[in-house]
Amino acid sequence: MRTYHNPIAKKGDFADPFVLRYNGKYYLYCTNPDIRCWSSDDLLEWKLEGATIDEDEFKDLVPFAPEVIYADGKFYMYTSPSGFGHYVLASERPTGPFRKISPNVQHAIDGTVFIDDDGNWYFYWAGDEGIWGCEMKSPTEFGEPVLTGATMYGWTEGPLIYKRDGIYYMTYTGNHYLSKGYRINAASSSHPLEGYVDEVYNPVIIHTQDEVVGLGHSSTVIGPDLVSNYIVYHNMNEDAIRDLDIDRQLWYQNVTQIVGPTRNPQPAPNLPDYAFTTDKARTLDLSVVLGKWKQDDDIFFSTTNIFCVLSKKLFFRCFTAEFNVVLLPDSQLEKRGIVLTDGSNDYKLVFDEASRKVELWLDQGEGSNCIARNDLPKTYRFETLHCIRVEKKESKVLEIYIDNRLQFKNISSGLAATRIGYFSEGGSIGCGFTAITESVLENEMENVILPMECAFYPVFGTGTIQRNPDGSILVKEDESIEYSLITDTDTDYVICITCNQVEKIAKTEVLLDGRVVGNCLGNRGVENFSVKLSQGNHTLRLKGKTGTLAIKRMKLVQVKNTDEPVGNMGPVRIGPHGKYLAGESFWNDYTVTAEFSADMLNEDSKAGVLMRVTEPAEGGEGDDQVLGIHFFIGYSISVSRSELCVIRHSYDEKVLAVCPYEYTSGQTCDLDVELNGSEITVYVDHEAVPRITVNDSNPIVHGCAGIWAKGSVMNCKSIKINR
Repeated sequence: MRTYHNPIAKKGDFADPFVLRYNGKYYLYCTNPDIRCWSSDDLLEWKLEGATIDEDEFKDLVPFAPEVIYADGKFYMYTSPSGFGHYVLASERPTGPFRKISPNVQHAIDGTVFIDDDGNWYFYWAGDEGIWGCEMKSPTEFGEPVLTGATMYGWTEGPLIYKRDGIYYMTYTGNHYLSKGYRINAASSSHPLEGYVDEVYNPVIIHTQDEVVGLGHSSTVIGPDLVSNYIVYHNMNEDAIRDLDIDRQLWYQNVTQIVGPTRNPQPAPNLPDYAFTTDKARTLDLSVVLGKWKQDDDIFFSTTNIFCVLSKKLFFRCFTAEFNVVLLPDSQLEKRGIVLTDGSNDYKLVFDEASRKVELWLDQGEGSNCIARNDLPKTYRFETLHCIRVEKKESKVLEIYIDNRLQFKNISSGLAATRIGYFSEGGSIGCGFTAITESVLENEMENVILPMECAFYPVFGTGTIQRNPDGSILVKEDESIEYSLITDTDTDYVICITCNQVEKIAKTEVLLDGRVVGNCLGNRGVENFSVKLSQGNHTLRLKGKTGTLAIKRMKLVQVKNTDEPVGNMGPVRIGPHGKYLAGESFWNDYTVTAEFSADMLNEDSKAGVLMRVTEPAEGGEGDDQVLGIHFFIGYSISVSRSELCVIRHSYDEKVLAVCPYEYTSGQTCDLDVELNGSEITVYVDHEAVPRITVNDSNPIVHGCAGIWAKGSVMNCKSIKINR
């Protein structure tokens, strides 16, 4: 099996990467003075194409975060030279040269364009308040700004919009770009411009320790197999040069999930099952049934008025197919387009240049009938390349997209074994990249090579597996969900399962390679199972036994330093802002006892313990402890002048529980905190009755312990961790 390893490209300064897919090939653009372009067939091997702008286009300025959109024969580039507003540039080719076609259209950095499946254009950019957006009247005309709701509660940049099943998903980036805590968040909305709600498990991409840190500024692109998706992002090196990384990106309704960030070998992006190209071996043979054609650069053009090419291969399953078509001007204005046929049913997508419509015709041998008709945009240019995507679904319906616009939905299909191709009944047609994959399921994964810490994703399930709007999976009686795992070393792991009890008595067996390693009972929120995975392939199965259990998330965490004793640590002095972490060991259910005193410097001062902490960082370019006081994933349990509080942190703060507690600067405080699944119990000053007991509905499942001070100078006499 072919694999890749992040970073996939180095020493090219791949800052702020954006990937455009055009005619079956990928084009990469990054922040650099001449906006160099790279091309690839597989998202892994990148060939340098050269500069896309002249050196005097933005003299003495660096074009930030260039992004390129293709529409009706032109490539439009959007970039902000050194942050001084945005310009629109245009070119006839993806590799340039690009020239300015607009004045400065203002707006802050990191502009991105999203074209919806109804053909409407939108523009998004960075801001202190969060991500801004607006409608676009044309590629160079921008409407009134709107706050989208996507924010990192401070400077927020690098937006990218992707739409799946009627939901708009945004990824965006925050913290200073030179910080190890540079990270990617996700949000979703039912509207392209408003109402974006944070993903509950943000950040979706972050890594702050060891190698490959400072991950951010992403773009999302469909994979070579036409059905999978990949997120492309950069990481920061010590010399401020950025490398290129990719990982699988998945969506379950309103939940964004990333298989990563990965730092060990991963399966290479799958290629299509069959493809026809002009610069690679043709694995999808298109046979000329009628007429002749000839090659011109990366397009094959018919040379006869009557023309038809069909794939030699028959496709029996559901499939996703891509066609790239050009219609040269012709006075006859006869039928031209693409065809899907099983010998008895011919579905022809016909472009009518006179009426500027696209029609779907069905020929069943006794004459042809137009079964659907739709308008094409006023800007549609027939003589330029257009991408057609056809999905044949399990329900035996067709969905057809043209340049990402949904042209036909829920078309009943009688197709059996299918051939695909192009046809013309008058005039010339150009045939570009053509491919097909016998699947429409982007979430289908045959295997996952596990990084040190990674989410699991289902390969298949038996029975009727139900997914909830939050992405959770219901495992009922006699149902199972299976996962295929690959490891490259003999390693101890802990399987962390976040679950909710749906019925009173719910039990799900956890089996590894057929051996029961534990039971999910659904009453603790988090269930952990220690396992050893040897090198090779493994199968993990969740098998429903009784009741109904909602599996919300699963993670596999490599166990570190499990044999190291955990005893008393201290004394430690930190503050007025700071975090001190007691080792890197993995713990799940454990208790922390801390004896400390603190000088409270202001009304908002806090001091206390940290639990289940991962991905710690400081803020900004200079490791600012004040800015970075919430920069970690985990829990804080702390006292202030008047309160005792439990806070969940994911580079922000969410108060889970609070109770009155008077604390005077300098007095000794004893905190005893117990973690039991998703439940946190807090005792103060050795009292027999807990002051706080709280359950986190979306628990953080692992991490180390420590102490923290916010606006206070903390003297910790001792901290003791018991597992």
